[in-house]
Amino acid sequence: MTVEEATDEIKQLIEALLRERFRDEIEFGPIVVTPHFDHDGEEYLRSYIVFQGDQKKLDPTWTLGLSRQLWPRAEELGYPGIPMQLFVEKSEWPALEEQLV
Repeated sequence: MTVEEATDEIKQLIEALLRERFRDEIEFGPIVVTPHFDHDGEEYLRSYIVFQGDQKKLDPTWTLGLSRQLWPRAEELGYPGIPMQLFVEKSEWPALEEQLV
């Protein structure tokens, strides 16, 4: 499986989990998933989840638990490190996106 296929699969999994949990309460997108290495050299997937809406509705218990839901599949795809998600307000995304390029 290519990196692109793996990141696309995790992206689709995140989209499904967000739809299931938040329905139409918050608008999400884009979702960008990229591979990274942690300080121990272990590869993991970092996801930037852009949202628009009331940030108070982003239940921190659920958002922190998202890594636990994604980790088994990420490991199967060859990314043994704990996946990390960053929720970014839509208004802040253009500046952050420039830094990622």
